Amino acid sequence: MSAKPKLPLGSTIGGSMKIALFALIAFVASHAQAMGQVLSADELQARVVEITDAQNRVMMRGSTAADIDDLFSLYTPDFIYIHEAYGGAYTRDELQANTVRALEAGRYDLTEPRYRVISMIPGHNGIAVEREEVSRGAAKRHLAVFEFRDDKVSRIIEYWR
Repeated sequence: MSAKPKLPLGSTIGGSMKIALFALIAFVASHAQAMGQVLSADELQARVVEITDAQNRVMMRGSTAADIDDLFSLYTPDFIYIHEAYGGAYTRDELQANTVRALEAGRYDLTEPRYRVISMIPGHNGIAVEREEVSRGAAKRHLAVFEFRDDKVSRIIEYWR
């Protein structure tokens, strides 16, 4: 068995090793770029407040299709809403179509916001959110998790009944 040769101090990496190292660096850089921007805790919290405000505007008396467009502009194209207790999973398109139908049917007629953010626990491009929902005069607290890709929400999972 022969020992592996050691590179002397100050020696340089050979051509094939340079190519392999460059390929590895390019792969890691492209993977990091594909993962997108990582939001800070403050950015995550601000986005949740913005989304909650937009959701509330849609459900208020006098809301318009423009309010729906504003809300859905905060979601990624492949956004999914998951609420197992109330029907399972909805794609962005399904949720938007349901929202438009509810607006056209006159079901959005609140005079005060439906949701209020109580607390948030930010993580890595995700945030656990405790919100209070006022419905028919009763306030209930709910847990949801908002996941983000770049600066848009990619998934909301509701954990309440």
